[in-house]
Amino acid sequence: MTMANDRGDLTVTALYTAETWRWGGFAEAELLASKRGRDIFNATNLAMGAARLLRPRLPSLPHSLVLLHAMIDHLVARSGCRQVLELAAGLSRRGAAMSGDPGLRYIEVDLPAVIAEKERLLRRSEHGADVADRPNLQRVAGDVRKVDLASLVDDGPLCVIAEGLLMYLPADDQNALWRRLAALLDGRPNSALVFDLVPFCEQPKPGAVGRSLGWLFGRFTRGGSFAFDERTRADLSSDLRACGFAEVEIYDPAEVAELDVPAAGHPTQALVWLTRTAASPAGTSTDSPGT
Repeated sequence: MTMANDRGDLTVTALYTAETWRWGGFAEAELLASKRGRDIFNATNLAMGAARLLRPRLPSLPHSLVLLHAMIDHLVARSGCRQVLELAAGLSRRGAAMSGDPGLRYIEVDLPAVIAEKERLLRRSEHGADVADRPNLQRVAGDVRKVDLASLVDDGPLCVIAEGLLMYLPADDQNALWRRLAALLDGRPNSALVFDLVPFCEQPKPGAVGRSLGWLFGRFTRGGSFAFDERTRADLSSDLRACGFAEVEIYDPAEVAELDVPAAGHPTQALVWLTRTAASPAGTSTDSPGT
């Protein structure tokens, strides 16, 4: 869950989410957990806990993240694709878990430093080294905005994942990426793009503690920050269709009964988008799962 940013390195977010997946009990997450990740996770949650003492209904970050991570897993499995491309994969455990199926090909793309760190973490254990050496699990070092994605994948259905990426891209960069991905998926029946994005206009406005966390985040990432604009869900859906996606579905993971994650009773905020370049085949339901 990292990306290239001209102003900074967002590796700290990969460490935080790696520990979140371990905390959430996701398969193979232990392979990518680390002491530094635990320290970042605990310090961040302590600061956010202080903010929630003043504003109890603020969404819980770790609970929101495990919900959206599980929802993306759910939609990828539902797609039936035997080829998955994860952009800005960070220290996601998803490739390690899904590549346990030798008939599924999994490709991860991220910055060279993140790919190198992931390789190092995997090779700390015999099982991790076995995972790293799987022929159906490929790690590609590069900026997702510049890598020739078509050269990485085979013909046939493809599921593309962009978890924790779109929030860092301004509108023009989002649309540019969507156009590239629509072109990549065009002509591939039953393919899909899955990503998370909560419109800025739906997010709680930060108080003093939130602004302090933003300053600390900037210090951690050497200038990296979220991209803010005023587009609504309807605006984003229109942009996606203009970029070449025929179907746009939006899911609130908190409303999906199948997700068995430690989030019940906690305020959360997450939206997961599923888009396709062609309409679903006749008889295929596009209703929200679990609702």
